[in-house]
Order: sequence, then C-alpha cells, then structure tokens
Amino acid sequence: MIDIGPNSYNGSVVYGSVSSARDRHGVFGGALSFSGDVVEIPQLRNYNFGSELTISFWMNRTVNTDYMGIINNGITTESFDVRMGRENNGTFLFAQSNWSDGRTSSSSRNVIRIGNWHHVAVVLNNGSSKMYIDGNFIHESVTNPGTLAVINRPVIIGANANGRNHENFRGFLDDVILFNEALSDEAVRSIANDSYSSAFNITLSPSVEAPSVPSTGGNINYDLSFNNDDTNTTSTFQTWGIVTLEDGQDIVVHPTSSINVAPGTSYTLSAQPFSVEEWWPAGQHTFRWYVSDPAEEGGNILSARFTFRKD
Repeated sequence: MIDIGPNSYNGSVVYGSVSSARDRHGVFGGALSFSGDVVEIPQLRNYNFGSELTISFWMNRTVNTDYMGIINNGITTESFDVRMGRENNGTFLFAQSNWSDGRTSSSSRNVIRIGNWHHVAVVLNNGSSKMYIDGNFIHESVTNPGTLAVINRPVIIGANANGRNHENFRGFLDDVILFNEALSDEAVRSIANDSYSSAFNITLSPSVEAPSVPSTGGNINYDLSFNNDDTNTTSTFQTWGIVTLEDGQDIVVHPTSSINVAPGTSYTLSAQPFSVEEWWPAGQHTFRWYVSDPAEEGGNILSARFTFRKD
C-alpha cells in the first residue's frame, strides 16, 4: 500500500486486515488479498483530478456473488467508481464517472472470469470513459466535455463507498496505479502484456558495502545504471528517489525530474548522494530509485532498492 510515486499518497487499512498474496506471476508478497477489507487513501479527498485520469490495476475475483467495489471515491456521487456486478455469475465489470457536465458509465460485457487474473484499465478523458480488459478495448461511453467532480471523500480500495463493510471485494489486487493523463490504446496494451518490462534494466547499489550514517545524519552515495533497449521508442523518462523509514514513513529525497536516454544507450550515475537527516529515527531504512514513462510506453514504473542504517 506504499505509493511508489513521488507524492507519498500511501494507503492504509481502515477495515479488516489486508494480507499478502501471490501476484499474477506467482511471486508471494507481490499482491494483496482482500476478504472484506478496505484500504483508504486520505490524501485524495477533495482531489482535483482534472479532465484526464487513467485507473489501472490487476484483479482476480475469487467468488461470484453480490456486487463488489474495487476502487472509487463515492457511489452515485463520485469522481470515479469501478465495481463488479453479480450479473452472469459475477463476470460483469462497470465504471462510472461524474463530470462537471454529465455522467458516464462503461461496462465489460461479462468477460471477467472468476479465479483468473485480468488487467483492467479505465481511461477517463474530458467526458469520455473507455474500458479495457487484458489490453482489449471493451466499451466507451461519452457525455459532455468537462472535468471530473471534486468529491469530499478519500479514494477507497476494496469496497464501495456506501461504507467500510458494504459490497466488499473478495479476491486479489495488484499494481493499482492512477495516472493523471488519458493513456493511449498502445499504452494500455503494453501494461496488460508486460511488454515494457524487457526494455529496462535498473541496477542500483550503495557505493560502499553495508552503508550507515551516524545519529547526526550524513550522506549515502550510490551507483546506478539504467539501460534503454534498442527496440524501444522511448527516450524521455521521469525519475525520482524515495527513502522509506523503518516505521513506514516515506521521504522524497530526489524530486521528480526528466532524463533523456536514447534507445540502445545507458544512463549511469556514480557516487550520487542523498542526504540522511538528523531527525530521522535510528534503524534500517530503504532507498528506492524509480523510473517511469507513462507518456510513452504505457505507464511502466520500475524501481531498484537497497537498505542502509542510521545509528
């Protein structure tokens, strides 16, 4: 539930107890299991999403009864609301959105299979709502152009917004990402097909083995290499660095910046520092370096990490 973007919009469990699960690749701990649980993102209360938003996630619904909320910030009055129905044995997915000049609702036509992983993307763009499942365009609904309504509710994952214990999702969720733009058909397909992952290779390591700083703080230096595959058309990437303290708090140590890496070339850094502040608590903390190209190759966000100690 840690936000891998630069804003630290972390989720927190407000009902039940979400547990770790195997993700779509079979890796344990890569996904979250929901069995009546709710995650809240309080920083997205009264959030202005503007006229473009893409909601992307992987889901595996394990039971076919009742309606199930997946991600939303309201019901009947919301910016967006992605839910599953109970029609056709729970294979029906729909997404509603509330615009300044109208409402839209796009649906999946009963293509979700119970017990299977599916990638879902809902692309909202100036009054249009497009739904994609497993990279395939399913349905579009259009209303008057406008901006998404600003709602005084947090974004919640795992239920609908009528309450914490109302139409809860039962199954597994992985890689929930909100993009502040309308991704293209090609971009959505690249996420669903994992086609972006072979194009990048991040290696990250501290400049000295088992790095540590004294209680008064100091710098940690790291070495980095990021390779852009020669078949990739992308050259401009967004990067940022975050330290996650031992207590779970996220600190942005490198704000978002752009780098240009031509296809077939590498981006490298040697002895690049970040500052460990005196006020940070003692313990073992984690530094992560992220790279993202949502504008080009479909919202791929990759990271590498290492740990260090503060005395």
